[in-house]
Amino acid sequence: MHISDDRKKQLIEFQQKHDLNFKDIKLLNQAFVHTSYTYENNLDVSNSYERLEFLGDAVLKLTVSSIFYNNFPDINEGELTKIRGEAVSDKYIFEFAKKLGFEDLVLLGKNEKKHGGNKKESILACAFEAFLGAVYLEYKNKGYKKAYDFLYSNFLNEILDVYNNTSKLNPKAQLQEYTQAINRKLPLYKTVKEVGLEHDKTFFVEVSFENKIIGKGSAKSIKQAQQNAAMDALYKLNIVKEEK
Repeated sequence: MHISDDRKKQLIEFQQKHDLNFKDIKLLNQAFVHTSYTYENNLDVSNSYERLEFLGDAVLKLTVSSIFYNNFPDINEGELTKIRGEAVSDKYIFEFAKKLGFEDLVLLGKNEKKHGGNKKESILACAFEAFLGAVYLEYKNKGYKKAYDFLYSNFLNEILDVYNNTSKLNPKAQLQEYTQAINRKLPLYKTVKEVGLEHDKTFFVEVSFENKIIGKGSAKSIKQAQQNAAMDALYKLNIVKEEK
């Protein structure tokens, strides 16, 4: 695929701005080639970003997993999975791509461009993943570290904010955040009673902190009973205002 001098200049300026040095400029360019562009220019679809996107998706998930794993040592596997899923969703990656100026870098067919394809969430998110895939390949055995460092230096706060935003919807996570801010200790949950038949039980849970019961809750599952107990604690501690 031919790359014009103006396009090379654009890609060089992008690299200089973000501390990148692609020896293979065609690889970097490919990360921004949408399939509509290859179709209109009679190019094989292999010239588009699709295969790089597949690779970059894996790089992104591993990097975000590592960041969450290292920054939130007390979060369980289920919660980590949920938060990671949010962090690597199109709505977040789209914002990353916009911050890097991908709207001006992505190559689209005339019709896709006419309909605002360079501002579409799905297209820019895919281009971002493809870009990470290109970084991984360009830097060879140091590719993952380069991709990790790039995400860490440019988007760490945004990635960590995903946890903060998600925890607002999760009473247990919110209560844990509160207790850890006091003395880095976790609230303790205890199932104190089970009522009903084996297939239709109601579980009663108490949550305590520093040997004091701070909340109670019940539900048809232990997990939900714990969430309800945590919410009860948030109300009683005035962390969350109970709706009238």
